[in-house]
Parts: sequence; C-alpha cells; structure tokens
Amino acid sequence: MKKTFCLLCVLLSITFPAFTQTQPTISDILENALASVVTVSVEKTEGTKQLLGFRGNESETAYEKILDLSNSKGSGSGFVIDRNGKKYVITNAHVIENASEISGSVFIYTINRTKYEAKVVGGDSFYDIAVLEFIKTPGTEVKSLTFALKTPRIGEKVYAVGNPLGEYPYSVSDGIISAKNRVRDGLTGKFGFLQSTATVIWGNSGGPLINEKGQVVGINSQIAFAEMGDESIWQPQINFALEGTLSKRIVDNIITDNGRVKRAYLGIEVKQDYEYNQYSTTTKDGWELIDSLPVISGIIPGSPASKVINDKAGYKILKVNGVDVRNVEEVLGELESASPLSVVTLTLKYGSSVTSYNITTEELTPQRLEDIAKSAIEKNGSDVKLTSPDNTALITFGGYSEGADGRNTGNLKSVKMRGEEINYGTWRIQAAGYDGEKFKSMWRVKSLSDLGAAIRLTASLGTLDLYLSLKEAGNDNVKVKRISLGGSNSNLWKSLLWY
Repeated sequence: MKKTFCLLCVLLSITFPAFTQTQPTISDILENALASVVTVSVEKTEGTKQLLGFRGNESETAYEKILDLSNSKGSGSGFVIDRNGKKYVITNAHVIENASEISGSVFIYTINRTKYEAKVVGGDSFYDIAVLEFIKTPGTEVKSLTFALKTPRIGEKVYAVGNPLGEYPYSVSDGIISAKNRVRDGLTGKFGFLQSTATVIWGNSGGPLINEKGQVVGINSQIAFAEMGDESIWQPQINFALEGTLSKRIVDNIITDNGRVKRAYLGIEVKQDYEYNQYSTTTKDGWELIDSLPVISGIIPGSPASKVINDKAGYKILKVNGVDVRNVEEVLGELESASPLSVVTLTLKYGSSVTSYNITTEELTPQRLEDIAKSAIEKNGSDVKLTSPDNTALITFGGYSEGADGRNTGNLKSVKMRGEEINYGTWRIQAAGYDGEKFKSMWRVKSLSDLGAAIRLTASLGTLDLYLSLKEAGNDNVKVKRISLGGSNSNLWKSLLWY
C-alpha cells in the first residue's frame, strides 16, 4: 500500500504541470479591457442641457498616436457594453448633455482612433448616466465590458481607465474602495457612490472603474475638493464612481424603456424651512433650519397620495418604508428606491400622534410631470398659467397682453409672483433650472413634462430660473426670470421636493 501511494505521488508530480495554466496578470486583464474604453467627443453644443431620467493585447494600438480632438468642444470617457446583440456606450450625462440634438454632434473614438458618429439613446440626469448608440456598426477593434454582479468590498483593489484632461487616453490609475453608499451635494448625482483612491480627473468622467477580474464596479463621475478660504483644493485621493449594480439597473431601464428610467410617483410636495439670521453664529451663511423634520407641504390632486393622505399637509415625515429620515434629501433617497406599483409607507407625525400610511405608487409619466409643473408654478394663483399648445411650454403672467397688431408684446405691466417682478404676457419657456453666479444648470424645455423634470431636479434650491422668450417662434429676445418656489417671504428659504 505504501509503495502504491508513493508511485501515485510521483505520477502526480510528473503529470500536474501538464494541466496547469498561467493565470492572467492584472496587466493582462487591463490590456484586454482597453478595447472597450472609448473617448466621447462633443463637437456641436448648445447653451442648455438635455434632460435626460477585451481581449487580446491592445496596449500598443492604444498608444501609437495622439488622439486628435481639435474639433471637440468637450470630451469625456466611456465604455462599451453588449445588449441584445448591439453595442452601446455608457458615459456620464454631464459629458454629453450640452450636445446639440442635430446630427453630427456626438462622436466616439475607439482604441485605434477610429471616429464613429453616435446618438443619444437616453439617460438619467439625476444619476448622471447617458447611453449612446453607434450610428453605424463599429469595427472589430471595439470590445465590450460587463458589470460586476456584486458591490466591491472595502479595501478591494480597483482601477480607473479613461482619458484625463482629454489628452491622455487609456490612462490607468489604481486604488482601493475606501467607502460605499456615499451621498454627494448638488442638483444631480446625489446617491449611490463608491469612494475610491483610484485617481480620476476632468476627462475621466464616464469611464469605468474595474475590479481585478476586469468587470465594471462603477462609473467614474466626480472628484472632491476642500474649501480653503476662497480657494478649492483638489483632493486626488477622494474619487467617486456611481456603483456598478445600480448603474446596470439604470442602463437596462434606459435601453429597454425608450431611453428613460422608470420611477415611482406619489404626488407629494415635501419641504423644510430655513430662516435667515444675520447674527447667526452656528451657520456659515446665516440660514438656520426651522423644520427639524421634513414636512408634507402639499398634495397633487388626482395623485396616489391624494387618495390616502389628502388632508395631511403640515404633517412631519418620520420614516419612509421604515427608515428614519431627517431631511428632504433623505426622503428623496428613500423614495428613489421605490418602484412603480409598489407600496410606500410614510410614517407621519402631527403633534404627539404618529401614524403610518400605505400609498400604492404609480409610474412617473410625462402627464404626471406636467402635474408637478402645474402644482409648483400655478399654486401662486390665477395670475400664472401654464399651457402647452403645439408641443411647446408657455407661461402666462397676468393674462395675455397684445399690441396693436395682435402680437404678444410681453413688455407691459408687471405682476408680483411670489415677490418677483415679471412682465405680463405669454412667454415661451426655453429652459429651466438654476442660473447662478457660481454654477449654472439649465435644462432645455420643449414641453411641460420637461419643465416638471427640471423642477424636480432644482427644487432643493427653493427657486427656479426660466429662460423666456416671446411666444412667437424665432424670437431670440431671451430673458431670465427667477421664481421663488417657496413663497414671497424673503426671510424664509425652502428646500423642496416633488415626488
């Protein structure tokens, strides 16, 4: 028996090497991944944004020549996936949202510098994702990546691939997952971020964050800054990528549902009040929080919420689906996890009474977005009306005002709208959002549903800026009007949410 065992060990030691294979190194995996990474170039832009809810050793080809982006007015990174036998490019919405909607505006550069025209399939401005499609079938140089099925663990090694500064395509940086489920400030791209030490910078946006198996665990989206007096100092070790499994769900929605993400709709308006105190020693800008909890401030008629909590305006929200919420942002975060035709449980407090209410959601359709727009704008009173003839979005202040030729003049008396001076007349809404001194996010408006979507993105600021022109087509006399969504009291500021 002992001799047999020894003979078996000898045979195994002789034959084992014949069955072993050399395991791919991380360099092999990264080089194989390069052919699925692309540069997204925007060559025709507009002043406002679109609303959007490998294999083989390729490294030598990637670095043969400098990429020519001389015609580009903006660029970012992206990566290719396969769906239903077609190849799609995934990138950030902010990479392409200023692109013109005419043909010849967006192009894809692949690993051998071949340039392909692309079109926008759809996207989601809130999560900062866009999906592009090749106009013509790309060549065999284009490969695809897959999303990882699980969220990476803290400390797991990751690699960011992209085109930083638009000048260094196929740059790779490494790091680890530092944190998960990060929440970010801003109007868009708020929830669901991985934090990593894999350095990214301008131009990396939309590129993949991949694991050691070559799978996409995130979409590189944001970088961090520290405020030092009047300066913003870049923090290269704090980088954010939208988490991969969340990204996959959104991408699949966009591809299968005509370019948009399905969302739940309740029909509630939520707010938190802040009061200005110039002598405040606890806040940086003087705005002190009054409402310690988010408050239901309105119910949209005919909505799912109107059937259950129509008389609950003024009630505080303690929980959403059993999760404690402290502010409007946390309410938004919890509602974003709800799906159409699901049940959302709101736990409300009024005085000392606490009660939970179950609301069956509907889908957030274009008509529901119109309802949100009208609820947000027309609640001011009869002096303001929204209409949408011929697939346009019009706003009328104080009734129509017409000149001797019967044309709208738009420059007669003014009417106070929540403390703002706005001319009488009917105006075409060209864009809506926020046009401030430090940043601007204005989305193109072609319909009242677009206006509703822009309001949902901007409402946390409590104001809405409109680009308006006289309603006649071709009039380029654009004016900017700011509307206070939260009322006319200049000492109060409201952070709002329509959902």
